[in-house]
Amino acid sequence: MKRIYIPLAWEIVFVVATIIWPKQAFHLFFAFYFGLLTYFYFIYKQFSFRKLYKNFGRVLGFWVPVAITFIGLLLAGKLRMLISSQFSFHIDEGAVSIIVHNDLVPTFFYALMMIVIKPVAEELFFRKALIRFDNKKQTIIFAVLSLVLCALTRAHGPLGILEWAIMALPVTIAYIATKNIYISVMAHVLFEFYDNIYEVLYTVGRILKR
Repeated sequence: MKRIYIPLAWEIVFVVATIIWPKQAFHLFFAFYFGLLTYFYFIYKQFSFRKLYKNFGRVLGFWVPVAITFIGLLLAGKLRMLISSQFSFHIDEGAVSIIVHNDLVPTFFYALMMIVIKPVAEELFFRKALIRFDNKKQTIIFAVLSLVLCALTRAHGPLGILEWAIMALPVTIAYIATKNIYISVMAHVLFEFYDNIYEVLYTVGRILKR
């Protein structure tokens, strides 16, 4: 558990910073996720490309759970949008907006952050580092804690926290059910690619045509 103290403090600093400097959210997000990735990948060695590659050959044990989790993320996204449209006028959403300048370099770093750095960093921290399997009660408590902490990175209002907790639910269930972090990582990366690639390509095309 000692290894989560620094990331928890890092998240507190990040959340406070996004409240104080909301217009700098892009830089804050990039620093936050890159810091988490550096901490868990380079210092604690919580991710191995060799182990990820070994999983690629397992259809039933890897790709089927990845596909199910991906579908779960799609459904969670639909549910989040439905909740937002129904209640956003009555309950504070408090979502943190990531504003990116219309230029190629910021757009590249945005794509890198959202499609690669963010999903991997979130899985290593909010799933692998936080969730414990010593007993069922502890697993449930830490799973709920991970959902709330993950949601706090994207929203400060009660509605926004609920919405983003829902978004994190499929990968949380996948990790608890399989205890294989590479399944939740791959599903999360594929979903972020699906969710962001159109906007990224559109932005790049618009910039190049200016």
